[in-house]
Amino acid sequence: MRVKILTAICLTAFIAMIAAFAIADEKAAAKHEFIGEKKCKICHKKDGTHPSWLETSHATAFDNLTPEQQKDPAYIKYYTTGTDAKGELLTGVQCEACHGAGADYKAKKIMEDREQAIANGLLIPDEKTCLTCHNADAPGKLGATAKDWDFAKAKAKGVHAMPEAAEETE
Repeated sequence: MRVKILTAICLTAFIAMIAAFAIADEKAAAKHEFIGEKKCKICHKKDGTHPSWLETSHATAFDNLTPEQQKDPAYIKYYTTGTDAKGELLTGVQCEACHGAGADYKAKKIMEDREQAIANGLLIPDEKTCLTCHNADAPGKLGATAKDWDFAKAKAKGVHAMPEAAEETE
C-alpha cells in the first residue's frame, strides 16, 4: 500500500513539474508586440534620442530602397522593423528593431525601472543584436558591407543620442 501511495505521489509531482515547465515555456515564448517609433517618440523626443535617430541611415533604410526592393521579402527582413498589432509595416530600422518590441515596457513607470523594463521585453543592444542585420546574408549595401562592419567602431559612433538618465546608469 505504501508503495502505491508513494508511486502516486511521485507520478503526481512529475506531472505537475511537466505542466510547470510547459507554462514557463509558453510565457517565455509569448511575443511582445511592436508599437512603432511614433509611440517611442512621445517620451524620447525631449531627451534627444528620437530626433537624433531620425538623422541616421537606420531611420531612412527602407526609403532608400528601390520600389522593387521594398516589395522583396529578402530586403523587407533587414530594412523594416516588423508589423504592429494592426498589421501595419514599420518601415526603416526603428527603435524596436534594436531595443525589442515595446508594447509591454513602454509605460513610464516600467521604463523608469531598468530591470522591470528588461523583464517586459526591453533589449539592451549588443554586438549580437547588430549582427542580426549586419551580416553576410543581408542583401544590398548592408550585405556588401557586413563583412567589413566593425561593432566597436559602430558603438563608438553611436546610432542616436543617449538620454541623460541612461548615460548616468551605464
